[in-house]
Amino acid sequence: MTPVEKLQLKNAAMRVLHAPGGPLSQKGSRPMAQPSASNAAWTGGTKSAASKALLEMTLVFDMSLSQEKVRAAGADIISALKNADEIFRNVRCNVVWWHSDEKILHEVAAAPMIQMGRSFEGWEQNLQKKRLGILMDDLKKFQARARLLIVVTNETEVFEDAKLLHDSLNPFLYHRLILVTPSGLMTGRQLLAKCSGMLCSKND
Repeated sequence: MTPVEKLQLKNAAMRVLHAPGGPLSQKGSRPMAQPSASNAAWTGGTKSAASKALLEMTLVFDMSLSQEKVRAAGADIISALKNADEIFRNVRCNVVWWHSDEKILHEVAAAPMIQMGRSFEGWEQNLQKKRLGILMDDLKKFQARARLLIVVTNETEVFEDAKLLHDSLNPFLYHRLILVTPSGLMTGRQLLAKCSGMLCSKND
């Protein structure tokens, strides 16, 4: 990512978190950092309420991309977000490996592992054509807790599944979504507008 693209990503991510209902909105509540070992006594040795309030985010990596591209994108995204706000210094990071319409795998990964590229060891590129609607339907079901979702992909076409995509983005996913594509960033709102326009043209 270029410096301009990193700045655009930071700004887009902060707009998501500051949006109504977001963790940084005036009505939202900023997640608390976990207490350090030096002041852990007040937790009584149990899991604190603060740890439950950490920001949860999801990164999706399109397996059609090369390992070199996803490693670079992962490092750039984590570093850009860490520089955006202290809220990104300690997050729960979900990773989704988008193999195909039939195979979408979810796991939890430490942000430093993504930034250092270790999460991409054993990467197996899959050039099979995929549909955004299938992915968004999956994310809506299984990543609903994430307050920010970033998808690194080549796929931006909505022709085949505009209705599924439209329904999957609503009512909340489009608020939290950012796509990182070879041609630049696309927000969830822009993607929703794109598939809405496609549905309108079909109905005319």
